[in-house]
Amino acid sequence: MKKFLLLIREDISRLSQMSEEEMQQDIAEMNSWVEDLIRFDSFISGEPLENDFKLVGKQVPTDGLFIDAREGISGYLMIQAENLEQAAAIAEQCPHIIEGKISIEVRPIMEIPQSS
Repeated sequence: MKKFLLLIREDISRLSQMSEEEMQQDIAEMNSWVEDLIRFDSFISGEPLENDFKLVGKQVPTDGLFIDAREGISGYLMIQAENLEQAAAIAEQCPHIIEGKISIEVRPIMEIPQSS
């Protein structure tokens, strides 16, 4: 099994306008999905992120003139799967993907051999 990082991207302005009740509902939906991942032995770890951030270092060039400030990384999960296709299929089952609330970037975690 390989490890994969799921970067959860969503509209930051939508998050800032959500009521506490809406936020708790979203969290409950994600927690339910994570419980399914745990049951199927796919979940390794994960946390939601707060909206504040500080960009440090040289800005990486983008495809457009500006980075889209509306979208941000709002959380992450680490899962295990056989390959990238299976990891993406797992991500597609997220209820917020199905509802069109978020996108998830699925990235394989590079295995670095331990030096002796």
